[in-house]
Amino acid sequence: MFYALVHYPDIDIEPIKRFKRKYDPLADLIDPHMTLVFLVPESIGEQNLVSHIEQVLSRWQPFPIHLHGLEKSWDHWLFLVLQEGRGEVIKLHEELYTGVLELYRRPDIQFVPHIALGLFVKQDEQYDIRNPQQTSFDAERYEAALAEAEQLGLEYRCVVDRLHLVKINSDITQVVGSKEFAL
Repeated sequence: MFYALVHYPDIDIEPIKRFKRKYDPLADLIDPHMTLVFLVPESIGEQNLVSHIEQVLSRWQPFPIHLHGLEKSWDHWLFLVLQEGRGEVIKLHEELYTGVLELYRRPDIQFVPHIALGLFVKQDEQYDIRNPQQTSFDAERYEAALAEAEQLGLEYRCVVDRLHLVKINSDITQVVGSKEFAL
């Protein structure tokens, strides 16, 4: 089992869900979201994790974000990125990766606040979310999807006012639990 901490934006997610069904192999796992803490193993201890999250969030108030713009990630995902609230989300991400989560921080990968829209690796390659370096970019499919995403005009304003700790099964196919935290 794994845990992740996410924000489900209070927006019309249907256009994003339709797009993700075509391009995201994890579309059926979880609704469109912004990840603040990426997969950590269950061995961290749920109560340790909950206590840490509560401690960090006790210093935070809700804040606005503006989702607009598309960007390709280093591991071949298409992201819907933040224009407003980016600095706050990065700061929150960094504060969360202290204490019990410090061991799982990835300083070698720049954190880009986003909602993932699709993955663009060669069709014959198996993508492992825990080891994405082993994949090749499918530029043709990406360019077609990018043009399609641009036509959707995805732009949203909402408030980060709550986060969800989601528990995901071992083969990363199903969310088996969730706990909500208010800012």
